[in-house]
Amino acid sequence: MPVPAAGDEPKPAFQVLERTFRILEVFTEARPEWSTTDIARALRLPVPTVHRILAALKRLGYVSQHEDTRRFRLGAAALSLGERARAVADLRPVALGPLRRLSDATGETALLTVLTPERDRSVCLERVETPQPLRLSVQPGRQLPLHAGASQKALLAFMPEEEIERLIERPLDRFCASTITDPRELRRELKAIRARGWASSYEETNVGVWGIAVPVVSDSDVVCAVGIAGPSPRLSVDRVRRDVALVHEAAAEIGRAIGRATPQVSAADVPIGPAGDGPARGPGGRWERSRA
Repeated sequence: MPVPAAGDEPKPAFQVLERTFRILEVFTEARPEWSTTDIARALRLPVPTVHRILAALKRLGYVSQHEDTRRFRLGAAALSLGERARAVADLRPVALGPLRRLSDATGETALLTVLTPERDRSVCLERVETPQPLRLSVQPGRQLPLHAGASQKALLAFMPEEEIERLIERPLDRFCASTITDPRELRRELKAIRARGWASSYEETNVGVWGIAVPVVSDSDVVCAVGIAGPSPRLSVDRVRRDVALVHEAAAEIGRAIGRATPQVSAADVPIGPAGDGPARGPGGRWERSRA
């Protein structure tokens, strides 16, 4: 069996990905438009290779092509990706103050939640815990599926419709008795969330936990969710109506800081169940009693 020459060695699987990012990086403010040949020459890549990658990027909306000149420039998907990256990068420093004020005002743990890079789960980006003796402790970096919990559903409800359907078609795991696992029921829930502008949960990820959340949105996507979570003994309909306004105020403050908005909220109907059977462990966090 002949030994392959050095130039014939198999290429690593990530080479196409590396070349794709190199192609995207040639588009700058100084030179926003490129032809296929110019990109190939600048990056010292074969023209057919550049052509195939550009064709794929065009299908996905990351580049667009002028009808007359046939030159390429960054597309809407690339611009949207950049906006989301900039928003998330700016989120933590601008969110910490509003989250602290929200926790102080409500007496509950305040949470800032975003989508994972894969956009199939949520991740806790920041949290401010309440000083109350009984509290829900949530560590930044915690991930949860998007069909369970107030912050997760607030994100899911305001994602593009095709992404929502893609996620709903997957198996919906049950964490507690109230976790929504039926796709039709989840679609109805998401429609209701969009109508009232905020999401609620009661024992969907942890027994004894309730929560409410308001999303921060762009023109066509969701940026983050701002929410609170607390134990069921501190739950009441009147309290939720008051806290929805406080959560919306914090979310709106964060949205203004990054040039984004929040939906209008209505607390005429409060879709939260009665107090549960007490605290228990679950995937969303853990109960802690303060030693103070």
